[in-house]
Amino acid sequence: MSRDRSEDHHRLRRRQETLLELTTNEAVVDGNFEAAARQITEAAVEILGVSRVNIWLFDDDITVMRCVDHFDAETGEHSSGRELAIGNYSRYFQALKSHRTIAVTDTHSDERTRELVADYLGPNDIASLLDATLRSEGEVVGVVCFEHVGETREWTGDDVQFAGDLADIVHRALRNRESAAQREQLEFRQSLLEAQHEAFPNGVLVVNDDGDILSYNDRFRELWGVSTELLNDGSVDEVFAAIRSSVADEDAFRQAIEQLFETPRTTSSGVLELDDGRTVEWYSTAVTGSSGAHYGRLWITRDITARRDSQAELERKNRAIDEAPIGITLADANHPDNAVSYVNDQFTDITGYSKAETLGRNCRFLQGDHTEAEPVAELRAAIEEEQATTVELRNYRKDGSKFWNRVTIAPVRDEDGAVVNYVGFQRDVTEYREATRQLKVLHRVLRHNLSNQLTIIRGYADEVARSTNGEVAEMAAVIVEEIDRLVDVMDKHREIVRLLDEQPPPLRLDLDATVDRVVDDIRQEYPEAELSVTRPDETIGDVRAIPALEHALHELLVNAIIHDESDAPTVGVEISPDGDDTVSVRITDRGPKIPPEEAQILTGEQEVTPLDHGIGMGLWLVYLVVTLSQGDVELEANSDEKSIVHVELPRAT
Repeated sequence: MSRDRSEDHHRLRRRQETLLELTTNEAVVDGNFEAAARQITEAAVEILGVSRVNIWLFDDDITVMRCVDHFDAETGEHSSGRELAIGNYSRYFQALKSHRTIAVTDTHSDERTRELVADYLGPNDIASLLDATLRSEGEVVGVVCFEHVGETREWTGDDVQFAGDLADIVHRALRNRESAAQREQLEFRQSLLEAQHEAFPNGVLVVNDDGDILSYNDRFRELWGVSTELLNDGSVDEVFAAIRSSVADEDAFRQAIEQLFETPRTTSSGVLELDDGRTVEWYSTAVTGSSGAHYGRLWITRDITARRDSQAELERKNRAIDEAPIGITLADANHPDNAVSYVNDQFTDITGYSKAETLGRNCRFLQGDHTEAEPVAELRAAIEEEQATTVELRNYRKDGSKFWNRVTIAPVRDEDGAVVNYVGFQRDVTEYREATRQLKVLHRVLRHNLSNQLTIIRGYADEVARSTNGEVAEMAAVIVEEIDRLVDVMDKHREIVRLLDEQPPPLRLDLDATVDRVVDDIRQEYPEAELSVTRPDETIGDVRAIPALEHALHELLVNAIIHDESDAPTVGVEISPDGDDTVSVRITDRGPKIPPEEAQILTGEQEVTPLDHGIGMGLWLVYLVVTLSQGDVELEANSDEKSIVHVELPRAT
């Protein structure tokens, strides 16, 4: 008897030790349910001395129970996956619902298990069965089955108690798995939230109702220059105090913050100007749950300085376009008729048509009976070829009056290179055309009437100079010289009129070859002059200029020579590149200083007036040629010792 008590005591202690080991088992505590189930079933087989132990879990609908671990003591193998339909075994499942444990000595005769004999107990030679239920909030969610094969077995109270305790450990492992899954999901959501915060282009700050900072991103910290230590360890009041010191209007900022904290469910936004010139936009809203519970507040801030500056720049450009002294239109390239989508005020002033009368129409409504077909065709061709062009054509104002319109159109392309609009510039050039017409009339008078008469006078004066002597011959020679000078001025005037009338576009010209031709001509005309040409070793390449550039360079060299009073005038020509975009030609002479009035003509600052040396027309021609070539001309030096005329021309691309 004493020996039996000792064995019972040893067996009971072994069971308690096993339960303690399983309770503190790492897999059970960490919620690694699969590993915990394996260790529990193996321990159960050993302690209770049964053939097999199974752990079954019900599905969510409680229609099927599935074996998540089956351990066979004979083979030492684990398996899982078998399913039993709960509806086929109603008495058995009803017994599970009603009792914490079911101890069945004879499974074939017991009413609670007889339904299982044909499908499960019989084929598996299960004579006795001890089941302990797994419950969650009072509902059965599974069962641990201890199966004895062969002879029937009478289950003791200690067996039943151990089975129940073991089921509690299984339930704990199951609950810990759910907790671990929840923690993992929570950690995932927290990581996702942090990743979203960092990926968000704006500054983010989240605080709770107690003023604790729950989260922030680097953009917020960088935007406000707040330290990581303050954001991690400080309160929202301390953070806002640090921010307030950088705000231009601290009082307004403080009042806005106080109002939001006084009305925690309010959503608000605003713009802050900072001391360093930046502009920050802020937005704040309450963080609430689906039940309406209030948890805290979300702050979003972003630096809109660049956007503000860009918007201001855009507004300036729009204002400049609106107030431009020329008419500007914008047409929709995707509209079948290239309808106008924008006009500025000057367009309405030029044409007399209001914006409402213009928008949605093609600008051909300005054409009339006397509009020439050629410039209209040129405009259409440019649109079809998606190219820019400039034409002059006769248009009609709303009141029916005619005017000459210089129209320039150019395609506007999107980032993919597709034409989306055509911009048009309109300038009333009626006065210019009239002035040009008058110049042409004057040109014809000078070319025919005056030129013929001067030729006759020159002939008589020349004859007088040859046939007489003394003072009369000298006066006749002066007359010949002045007539030649006047004819030269007339020739330059004729060239100026031609250029003004034709407005020739710049072409690709070989600058080296052009300079060489001019220098060769000058050497033949003025053999006494000493001309030098300096250029880099590498080829300069082509420039863009009108063909009359050769005439302009010839004019500059002649002026440099004839105003040098020495017997051997010295003139230098230097060709040099100015970066990738322009090329320079510098003409240096040792003659007297160019008079200020003539220097202003050369740089476009002075109108043509009677000049002492009679060379104003030539310099004005130089200025016009360089300007039409889209270049620039200036005096780099102008003294009695040296004068340098600098001509800058665009490179050909």
